This record gives sequence, structure tokens and C-alpha cells, in this order.
Amino acid sequence: MQKRITSENQQDISREPQSTVRIQFEHCDPFGHLNNMQYLSYIMNARTNHLRDYYNFDLFEHGDTTGNNWVVSRTRINYLLPIKLNQEVNIQTRLLYADERHIVPEAVIKSPINGRLHAVAWIEFVYINVNRARPVRHSPALMQFFKSIEFPLSEFHLEKFEQRVRDLGKNSTQTLTR
Repeated sequence: MQKRITSENQQDISREPQSTVRIQFEHCDPFGHLNNMQYLSYIMNARTNHLRDYYNFDLFEHGDTTGNNWVVSRTRINYLLPIKLNQEVNIQTRLLYADERHIVPEAVIKSPINGRLHAVAWIEFVYINVNRARPVRHSPALMQFFKSIEFPLSEFHLEKFEQRVRDLGKNSTQTLTR
């Protein structure tokens, strides 16, 4: 069963979970760099793990229970520095935006050694009924969950992605700010 996050334990929740991964051989190009297509695999695996490990929210269990789940509708990613074979990177994810049918998490990939920024991604998801393949609304319980973990920017607009990347680049060795 999925854990419901209440206002009692809300302050204990990390809104910016992160994990460290090592880049595997089969995900690299002949030059030993992480293939651009693989960035999203690492990001999606990290976010799925973060939801499960930090919030006790299993996407697959949710889909089995409700018949609803999220599909990608738009992806924005900036590749800033190459990531090499066997390199360890930190992947930090956070939920930037949620409305009745959409969520937009952000993923930031940084070096754990010097904090240099390797990539930033925003992935927009639409919530759908899997059997009908049609958008549906998030339940009030889901909206409450999203609000409890959301890391909102002062003004969120999908068109402000490039500015967000510049802001993160300026602060890449410092704590990320809203």
C-alpha cells in the first residue's frame, strides 16, 4: 500500500531527492561518453527510485491499482558536459509543477566531486487512463501528495527552461535555489 503523506510528517520529506549512479559500458558511445539517448533512461530510473525510496510511491503499483498512469508528452534536456564511462554522477530530481492533468519534474545531473553541471531536464507528463488512452484528472489525494513534495519555482513556465539552465549553471557548485 502506498504511504499517504500528511501534514504531520511533511517537514521530514525531501523535496529534492538525489542518488549516485555509475555510468555503464553498454550506455556509452564509441568515444566512451554517455549516449544522449541514455540520459533519459538514467533520469527516469532515478526518479522512479526516488518516488519509491523517498515517498513510498510505486508508479507501477499505482497503475495496477487505479488503471491510470503518466506518459511523457514533452521533454526538454540540455547536455552541458559529457559524462564518461565509469563516471559517477549525482542525479537530483524534484517536482516543479503539477495541475489536474500534468506533472513536470526536473532532473539535474552533477558531478559528486566538484558539483559541475552535466545536464538539466524537464519532462512533462500527462496523466491518462491506460485502457482508454485518454487523459484523466489527478485525484484530490494525488494533488495533495504533489503539493507536499513540490519544489515550485517562483514563476513556472515551460518556456523558461533555458533561463533555468543558466541559473543552475551559475550555482552549479552551490545549493540549488528556487
